[in-house]
Amino acid sequence: VYMSELRDKELQKDQLRFRRNIARISYILAYEVSKSFTYQKQETTTPLGVASTNTFSDKVVVISILRAGILMHQPFLEMFDRAENGYVSAYREHDGEDFKIKFETVICPKLEGKEVVY
Repeated sequence: VYMSELRDKELQKDQLRFRRNIARISYILAYEVSKSFTYQKQETTTPLGVASTNTFSDKVVVISILRAGILMHQPFLEMFDRAENGYVSAYREHDGEDFKIKFETVICPKLEGKEVVY
């Protein structure tokens, strides 16, 4: 449903609905991405006692490409609330039929040993 609404020429004019559908799709994508993480067992004290739970052990960094990915950034940070984050500002520079990607700004933490989600 969300993808069909994103593609609908008339519904695209409703900016709030467009942004909301991007967020909904982002939550689903974040859930799917989380399946690729490494998990470890952890003991958690609950009101009913101690329970064995799983938590991901990967250090996560969420990086968005400004403009195209900005609507997806916040939902991913909400799903991975301990993640670091960064941004890339880039654009296509056209030369006839060819183009090059030009990077203006790259703001991100050190990425070594971390799971990068972009």
